[in-house]
Amino acid sequence: MSKRSDELGFPLYMTSCALIAAIGGFNVGWHISVPNMPQTTIMSCEDIDLDKDYGGYTVGAYALGGLAGSFSTMYMNVWLPRRINIMISCAWFIFGGILSACAVNIGMYAVGRALVGFGAGMAGSSIAIYISEVSTKKSRGALGSVFEFFLNLGILLTQVCGRYMKAVPIWRFLWGIPTILAAINLALMFFYCVESPRRLCADGKIEEARHALQKLRGDADISDEFENLLAARQREKDSNVKKMNIIDVITLKDRHVSWMVFIVVVIQAYNQVGGIGPLSVYAVGFLQSVLHDVELAQNVSLANATGKLVATFICVIWLHKVGRKMFMMLSTMGMTISCIFIVIGAVLGEGLGPLVICGAILFTFTYALGCGTIPWIIAPELVPLSALAPGSALGCISNWLFNFLINTLWPQQSANLGSYSFTVFAAINFIGFLFCFFCMPETTGKDLDQKTESKPKLTDEELHKTAGSSNGSTGSFNDEHKFENIQHIEEAK
Repeated sequence: MSKRSDELGFPLYMTSCALIAAIGGFNVGWHISVPNMPQTTIMSCEDIDLDKDYGGYTVGAYALGGLAGSFSTMYMNVWLPRRINIMISCAWFIFGGILSACAVNIGMYAVGRALVGFGAGMAGSSIAIYISEVSTKKSRGALGSVFEFFLNLGILLTQVCGRYMKAVPIWRFLWGIPTILAAINLALMFFYCVESPRRLCADGKIEEARHALQKLRGDADISDEFENLLAARQREKDSNVKKMNIIDVITLKDRHVSWMVFIVVVIQAYNQVGGIGPLSVYAVGFLQSVLHDVELAQNVSLANATGKLVATFICVIWLHKVGRKMFMMLSTMGMTISCIFIVIGAVLGEGLGPLVICGAILFTFTYALGCGTIPWIIAPELVPLSALAPGSALGCISNWLFNFLINTLWPQQSANLGSYSFTVFAAINFIGFLFCFFCMPETTGKDLDQKTESKPKLTDEELHKTAGSSNGSTGSFNDEHKFENIQHIEEAK
């Protein structure tokens, strides 16, 4: 007898689909970091008309594009299937990458940065939902973390490549590499990957959903998993659950759903608000001001990127055992302690430079354990399908909004607070730890269609009656009475 599909770990085809989708994370990370190394070269380049306002025009273009892209998924993930949205994000990466690589003036370059940012905003939400919906319960956490792993890999390789490709005109190839990768990603998503069975069921494409689920699960028996998938959609139909929009969420039309979305928004905010920007975008400048050594500052920045990659790999391996909530608590508390180290080392002078280095590396390491990874997988596990599009979009909007605000306000914060700048982030991260401890539910191992609120249990007599009636039911998956019996049994469990 074939193994049941809901007991599987990492079927080969399913894992390959998730990894292909997660390639978008590499492009997001690459485009985050790609301008850093060649910035001086670009500003002085003879074949491009850029002026002293280069930074002012382009630093925020990527984040603003990401904000707009995240907002668009509120509608795109309702109108179009997950796979199609991922392919559209690849197209934005291609167009924006070509425009940036071929830029001849500041406007052309800034528009290119905004377009790849739009693609990054779309990718963050769409990829997270797709991977969650095609994965098994045992693999969802690990495969969902691959997006952040690829993102950090993109940041690290960009810094390495940037050291050797910042001369004229080689710097343009730094935008060509992710463009080619995005084209390959688009082709693989179109010709190789299947659509999410959950989304196909929601669209009424039952046979396509069955075929997609069987392909994702290999030769395993999908009857129980598919029956539960159909039963969940039938429950939504019987209870007249309508798809919620952003207004419904904000106006608390369903208080429980709105609270779950609020948790997603806060967790997504901690992907940025805890201070990762100053230790990535502004890392070299800040560390140089404290350590008074440019080369050492660059080496620490590279060590930070490497540490993030290692920590994300640890999260991929251990997430299913440790859990989402525990990793978020470890992350926020670790970042709090790291900020304190950085402040003490910066305030007390050069003799404690190693404490600043230790704090910076510990910060990025613990950040990647939780705040860098969990936000990308939490929305599909907390928010029901009826509100998943606006809920996930609001979370990503929160992420990109704080990305823009923190990176824009940091120079002023650093100038005004000096060595005490990271006290602000210490307080913010400690508040995040308290929020995770008291408010964040654990979602590890839960079915995507399992409601997070508690349900009243049936009595033994009611349970016996329900089970008895279900044993007598026959027919296809579309039989109305069978759906009703399945519903009662699942609620009893």
